[in-house]
Amino acid sequence: MKKLKYIMVSLFAVLMSCDGDDIDIPASVLPSNLTVSAQNMGGGVVNFTASATNANYYHFDFGDGSSALDTSGEASKTYDMIGDNTYTVIVTAGSTEGKKISETLDVSVSIAFSDPETVAFLTNDSSKTWFLAAAQPGHLGLGPAREGIDGDWWYPKWYSASAFEKCGSDDSDCLCDDELTFSVDATGVLSYTLDNKGQTYFNVGHKAVVGGAADMDFCYDFDTTGSKSVVLSEVTGNVPEDQTTGIQMSFSDGGFMGYYVGSSTYEILSISDTELYVRTYDTENADLAWYHKFTATAAVEGGDESLETIYTNLVWSDEFDVDGAPNPANWGYDLGAGGWGNGEAQEYTDAADNVIVEDGVLKITARGSGAVGGAVHYYDDITLIATGGETLSVQDFESSAPVFTDFGGASTAVIDNPDASGVNTSGTVAESTKNSGAEVWAGSFFDIAAPLDLATYSSMNINTWSPATGAVVRLKIENQANSEEFFEVDATTSAAESWETLSFDLSGAPAFNYDRVVLFFDFGVSPTGGAAYTSARIKSENLFEFAYGRVEIRAKLPSAGGTWPALWALGANFDEVGWPATGEIDIMEHVGNNNNTVSSALHYPGNSGGNAVVGTTPVETATSEFHNYTVEWTPDSIKFVVDDQLIHNSFVNNATTPFNSDFFLIMNVAMGGTLGGAIDPAFTEDTMEVDYVRVYQ
Repeated sequence: MKKLKYIMVSLFAVLMSCDGDDIDIPASVLPSNLTVSAQNMGGGVVNFTASATNANYYHFDFGDGSSALDTSGEASKTYDMIGDNTYTVIVTAGSTEGKKISETLDVSVSIAFSDPETVAFLTNDSSKTWFLAAAQPGHLGLGPAREGIDGDWWYPKWYSASAFEKCGSDDSDCLCDDELTFSVDATGVLSYTLDNKGQTYFNVGHKAVVGGAADMDFCYDFDTTGSKSVVLSEVTGNVPEDQTTGIQMSFSDGGFMGYYVGSSTYEILSISDTELYVRTYDTENADLAWYHKFTATAAVEGGDESLETIYTNLVWSDEFDVDGAPNPANWGYDLGAGGWGNGEAQEYTDAADNVIVEDGVLKITARGSGAVGGAVHYYDDITLIATGGETLSVQDFESSAPVFTDFGGASTAVIDNPDASGVNTSGTVAESTKNSGAEVWAGSFFDIAAPLDLATYSSMNINTWSPATGAVVRLKIENQANSEEFFEVDATTSAAESWETLSFDLSGAPAFNYDRVVLFFDFGVSPTGGAAYTSARIKSENLFEFAYGRVEIRAKLPSAGGTWPALWALGANFDEVGWPATGEIDIMEHVGNNNNTVSSALHYPGNSGGNAVVGTTPVETATSEFHNYTVEWTPDSIKFVVDDQLIHNSFVNNATTPFNSDFFLIMNVAMGGTLGGAIDPAFTEDTMEVDYVRVYQ
């Protein structure tokens, strides 16, 4: 309707014009003498000035898809594309009668990438030193490069400190001494210095740089003294947004971050005040990406610094000098089964059989009930089957037993065949026990020397013995070097308390290198019933809670396989903020499957579970004699020592961590689980004895 009205008015004006009465239509005038100038103001800002005779307006097409209309002939444009870019700008001068002329000019704009937040994290606004997170999983990782098969994203396999043992081997310990310092001057220029104490850990593919002869990664005399400039830029390539900050660092003059793979450019995966993850690509093998994890907290394992305490005033203690139950003014109990997320096998009680003060010491005793306490399955003769019937044995458990890794509350061991009949009369088999309270995904795995030949063999048979029909058995085959490369298939038991052969179809497995066999029995089920193991966990929650001080606990530890004693502290606000936001301070942990090595750990957001800040130290008589386990906790640091000797784990505390509010003490003995591991089948009982607990401020 609006368009029709406009047409009718226009026609009326034309008709009136034809009469020639009282209407004076000006002649159409073409603008002329158009001149255009551009002034680059820096920072992406360009000011434009245009002028022309008989022009009523100016239209600016800035060459990046944006434009502006102005009557004065002046316009300002801020370009934001990073780098050196040239834009073709078209300026049009026009009159009211639709006459117009245009001029074209090229404008070059240079914009340096900047990210103040990243610079602040790297430098703490002036200078900050970073260290390899050698005590944490992920300090050195290997994964395929940015683009995997058919463009799929591949994730790295992270390695723990114990897996690579970089700090415990003469071939590689130089990597753990590196200090990486980022600095920013008053003008905002970012620089970087690597102090590698004169030695560099070289990837074997780059040994020619130093004339290396070894066919393995090795530490060589290679000094990197000198400052390098650092340029931040946007990451390019097939990089998922949720897996990167989108920022990369490029160092001048061949600068690198500790491990030499020929690269001077590092993509920042994540960054915070205390942690830096980066990824770089091997210049000799474009298919490989190396992952490094650094920390500003300088966690140190096996240090040589002695503790000089600042806390000498005893504010709280329990000397355990009154026989009977623990003093209720000092201690309460955690009761229940499962270990609250660790897949442990015990049930915690307040019974005297599990916790008592006797003969001047506190005794926390884990006991085996002798009951099954869960579900037990047996398996044997893992065999690959070809379409034509050809077979290949993967594992028969008859010669040397594989090394099992248990998880989720399951435990696995090779035992004598308890039912040598039917389809399986062999002498030894694998026993998988899924303890009461275990996770629904509890299971175990073992590694094999060579990848499964799935080009020849399309299925796998496994002899199994189950206590009931209808139990789901899940087989997972996996690549040790890349946990994202796996294939899973289920089978269901049809026989109870007798051997049967289950077949797993592997024909649909992707073409990966499968050299790990994972088995889950009763998948999706958490066993119930009487606990096979009982123990105790006591705590000072709501009775004694404190912030900062020196905690000293004198204890003798259990030694049986599967025991997991711990002396630790938990944030008092855990019921409000949850774990790990509440923070956890593990003063001492020990596992009977690795006797006489104790550890300490700090759990907090970004560093929890298997990613905690961990330090270990050998204590030759930890299970036969009493030793003092100490933490010194201040607003600036947290340090762990044994017997008042050398610090074996040190953490730089600050206002951003959860270690600045009240905590309470906990003492317990767990069985099995994620750290305790396999429980000795012959286990009956074992005890942690505590002589005293003292807190100084």
